[in-house]
Amino acid sequence: MVNTMRLAGIVIAVGFLQGCFGAPSIDDTMDEYTTRLFRVLDKPLSENEPPLTARRNLVLPSQTFPTLFELGNNVTTLNINIREFYAIQDCELGRIVAERNTALGKTQLPSQRLQYEHRVLNALANCEARLKATDNPIASTVAEWRKQKQAQYQSVWANVVQTSTEMKLGLSMAGAPLQASENKDAKASVNALNFVNGLAKTLKYESVVEKTNEVNVEVSANDSGELEQQLQIIASSRLPAKLWQTQAILHNRLVSLNQVLAPALNSVQCKNGVTSDKATILRNVFYLYFIEEIQPIASTLNSYHYQLQPLWKQWAENAALSAPFKAHIRTHAIDNFVQYSATMKAHVSLWQDFLGRCNLSPTAP
Repeated sequence: MVNTMRLAGIVIAVGFLQGCFGAPSIDDTMDEYTTRLFRVLDKPLSENEPPLTARRNLVLPSQTFPTLFELGNNVTTLNINIREFYAIQDCELGRIVAERNTALGKTQLPSQRLQYEHRVLNALANCEARLKATDNPIASTVAEWRKQKQAQYQSVWANVVQTSTEMKLGLSMAGAPLQASENKDAKASVNALNFVNGLAKTLKYESVVEKTNEVNVEVSANDSGELEQQLQIIASSRLPAKLWQTQAILHNRLVSLNQVLAPALNSVQCKNGVTSDKATILRNVFYLYFIEEIQPIASTLNSYHYQLQPLWKQWAENAALSAPFKAHIRTHAIDNFVQYSATMKAHVSLWQDFLGRCNLSPTAP
């Protein structure tokens, strides 16, 4: 009895001490949660126990992100001969095309290339309208260039999503798991991802050219500072990778813990619904670690998951994105989330059955 009360005191004290030194990571919390449960259940935790082997077998988002060779779209440049080049010198298009042939133009980052393509499309629309107004026969050639660039635009956008360093960091390199709060730039990251997604759409220039002799098409990606800023937020937060790493940890650790815990809890005696000291201590461990530490992280994870769910659906259906990239998104944002959710539900149900049998509620000790 004395040892039982001492153990209960230690469990409560540890919970208070954690609050003084900052929140532990989800991995640390799962370690402590598992260790405390096994200690109360008088079950030694060996290297061969499922809770420990699960940690070693964890597959992180960084391990499933495709190689650059699998992701990049090859976008051809405009083929303009000398006669055509001189014919468009009165348009801004001539200067923009010349930029592409410089050393800097040939080494553009994916985000810079997207901004460049916006400028080209804008210049093509204006140049076509001006040439049509003077009945210049090269207007039809410029129209063909515009259609070519319009058709290529989705591939250029896809290269930003799939091959930008910032996007790779955000979608695969978590750095650290999610926390219940104080996740740097997490809310801003949702907006940033939707901003990048919105750039998949560009204006339909055909109708614009037909209605006016001079157009000035303004597009958001033409603001280079805005796009780069949004990409930096994604790299800083790494929100998707953190969500996926955290759900993988929770699923792997809990699915194996459930296998051991279910029979162990069933062996705890609560005859005729009378609460035992061991049952009370187990409830305290469950409350201090799962309810107080793990569940808030899961709640934050679920919230951001559902905010991003429409975005993942759009990317899964976008033909410009490569199959390996979409498989990476589908694995973590859909398949693994379903598994994680089912495992969390099973763990909660396991405790609900135990607490109900022992006439206990999951309240603060």
